[in-house]
Amino acid sequence: MLDMIAPAGPDALWTTLLLTVILGGAASTAAGRAVARNWRRPRVLALYAYLLACAFGFLDYALFENPVIPLWRIGEDLAMLRTAPGAALADLPRALGGLAVNFAFLLCVGLVAYSRTRARQMAVQYGFMASGPA
Repeated sequence: MLDMIAPAGPDALWTTLLLTVILGGAASTAAGRAVARNWRRPRVLALYAYLLACAFGFLDYALFENPVIPLWRIGEDLAMLRTAPGAALADLPRALGGLAVNFAFLLCVGLVAYSRTRARQMAVQYGFMASGPA
């Protein structure tokens, strides 16, 4: 599991988690609020979470030299598709594991912010319905 999130080792795990949890969580919260305020569907938030996961994967690599998205390993798996497709397809999800974990976390944080903002919007816009019959 550690190899999926931070292939460079345990120190890289902490930098990845702190970068993703603190900065990524804040960015994903802002994205969730923005999507809800503009009355967009949650699938737009999924696209934003994917883009944020890619951006924070790049930042983790650029700042801490931790390949969250190990392109060399993905390249090897794609090259191995012709000779040994079973082994290549079995290893490809592990190579993309760090990106998938970051995406899942950022999507969850964004969806919480989205639902809280949408609930607040509904309470303000349709508050007269909550009082019930008089």
